Amino acid sequence: MITKLDIQEKDGFLIMDDFPTNCIFNKVKTGCGATTIALTNSENYIIAVPTTELIENKCYPIKDAEGNVKFWKKHERRAGLSPVVNNLFGLYGNFTLELKKKLKDYLSSVGVKKIICTYDKIDKLMEFINPKGFKLTIDEYHNFLKQYSFRDKAINGVLAHFKEFKSYCFLSATPIPNNLKPAIFNDIPEYIANWNTTDDITVYPYHTDKPYMVAAKFIKTYQAKSSLNVNGIESKEAYFFINSVTEIKAILKQTQLTEDDYRIICADNPKNRRTLEEYTISSSADAPKKFNFITSKSFEGVDFHSETGLCFVVSNVQNRHTLVSVDMDIPQIVGRIRTKSNPFRNKVVHIFNTKATDHYTTFEEMEQIVDKEVKAAQERADMLNNTKLSEAATKQQINEIKKVGIESYLSYQENKFVVNDMVAKLQLYSYYIATVVYQSDKSLRETYAQSGIVTTKGKWHIAPEKFVKELIVKPTFRELHKRYCEIKANPMTFDLQAIEIEHEYPILGRAYRQLGIKELKPLRTIKSIKEALGEQ
Repeated sequence: MITKLDIQEKDGFLIMDDFPTNCIFNKVKTGCGATTIALTNSENYIIAVPTTELIENKCYPIKDAEGNVKFWKKHERRAGLSPVVNNLFGLYGNFTLELKKKLKDYLSSVGVKKIICTYDKIDKLMEFINPKGFKLTIDEYHNFLKQYSFRDKAINGVLAHFKEFKSYCFLSATPIPNNLKPAIFNDIPEYIANWNTTDDITVYPYHTDKPYMVAAKFIKTYQAKSSLNVNGIESKEAYFFINSVTEIKAILKQTQLTEDDYRIICADNPKNRRTLEEYTISSSADAPKKFNFITSKSFEGVDFHSETGLCFVVSNVQNRHTLVSVDMDIPQIVGRIRTKSNPFRNKVVHIFNTKATDHYTTFEEMEQIVDKEVKAAQERADMLNNTKLSEAATKQQINEIKKVGIESYLSYQENKFVVNDMVAKLQLYSYYIATVVYQSDKSLRETYAQSGIVTTKGKWHIAPEKFVKELIVKPTFRELHKRYCEIKANPMTFDLQAIEIEHEYPILGRAYRQLGIKELKPLRTIKSIKEALGEQ
């Protein structure tokens, strides 16, 4: 049962003293300052979050309390006490002896304690704290479903301990839908914030066979025109949300962007560094660039500041990691740019392709298939629990489950075999996204129309595809001339776009070689260039 909760709000932000306790709290709006409540009130709090990026974003904000701007370099950002936010301890990364000492010193100091940590640190924290002395907030908890396939150990660690704390609150603006909610949440009361104000959200869906080529085309439009004109308003920065470093690299190769132009915000690990090769990994704490590429590590909770940045989502059915959900991902992405004066703050362009099939298992049929598997798993669990297995046989059975890994419907908890329905719900979620939402342009638009409004309680506007096409119409000669001169004014930089412009308008290449950049720059028409070259 979901209960409406009257809240205190001001200018779109929550101004509550605390969250409701021992519950799921649907805050409805992203970027409404909910985490700030736990960070600034008078209670001892542990805030568990999905990513390191989110912790660094809170511990090393670009703006301090006085509004001073500082971009933190990589070597300046480290786990421990925040140098900006008073009394905030960030716990992430390797749990080294040095970090353990910092934590012990912090816990032994006087005053209210505020620890923000990644999900995997909850299990490790238990040996350092008395959980009854802390309230626990699990932020962006919908990730328990979305990320279970590769973060099961961290998520299970939270689920094993959350009831041991003074109180707990599972927090999200996009909670897990009822039909996909794992059984562990069934008996937990759910509250929904009753906002007086609503947000206008505009989605521009664009269906294409080649989403990443269209993303590259948007970048080239920004370059050629120096901005993107949306309803008469200019966007001068672009934020591309793409959960694939391989696809980000493909776009960078296609557009020949230099390090001055791009920022890639993804996990800084050996695998991603190998994939990206010569391209540099950045952070949300680094200075923004004209083109910002963001993986799922920053889809939620991370604040971006931009006066004219426009958000783009790129989804490719050939790469399931890039398929964003309308009810859980899109509202999160729309709320990432926090600059209130930004006219594009609640707008997002969704570039996607589809993989329609004539014959496939319906979602209802898939629910029945998964339900049978869950019942069979329960049968096995009952049999194993009712059979007096020896210690060796029990250990062997546990190892067999581990070998199957995340695909197993069984797990071993508190000395008994239990059904892991998180696996079942994840299967249904993945199937729904891939085969229902992205089945066709029509189905995705219908999902926006149905789910979006329900999810955010806001006013959703779905723009026609024609509108997006008009944003990337072929640049005029004058616009390409201006871009060509900008490139050639910096002869140290190789730019593939200059070659493409020359290919389309060979006269620009001839004029540059014969007249030079100073004489070419004021000649803004083909006729004036021909006259300067002495051509008829």
